[in-house]
Amino acid sequence: MSLVIGIGSNIGNRMENLRKARALLENHFELIAESRIYKSEAEDYENQPYFYNQVLEFVSPDIDEEILMKLLLSLEDEMGRERIINKGPRIIDMDLLFFGDRKVKNEIVEIPHPRLFDRSFVVKPLSDLPCFEDLNRLYQFKKTFANLATPV
Repeated sequence: MSLVIGIGSNIGNRMENLRKARALLENHFELIAESRIYKSEAEDYENQPYFYNQVLEFVSPDIDEEILMKLLLSLEDEMGRERIINKGPRIIDMDLLFFGDRKVKNEIVEIPHPRLFDRSFVVKPLSDLPCFEDLNRLYQFKKTFANLATPV
């Protein structure tokens, strides 16, 4: 099973932000596949620009999931992410979606990501990846969503 990370951006040059995030992640992990890029309206905090989202599949590294989560947060900081409004606009968001077959829930990380199954901007790009067939056997993914993500 793979390491699966979702990335999203709704500030500045969204495409360039996703490209830069992917490049930073590739400095640490071996890329297997990348989804198409999808556009969607914001959820939770809705008064903000639309998002571009992508899901990336990497070879599963030999690293602790808490260290991995801290690395993702540091990469977001490196790209200039500011946490001013909870779920508000962001230059980049890096979500740890799946990490092999690990199931973890603590104060630092929750795997699989707790809200991924309800979000078309995660499930749609995830379905582009080779790992989706295996994940689809293990988890129940929705097929319809209130907020529909569409390919860019």
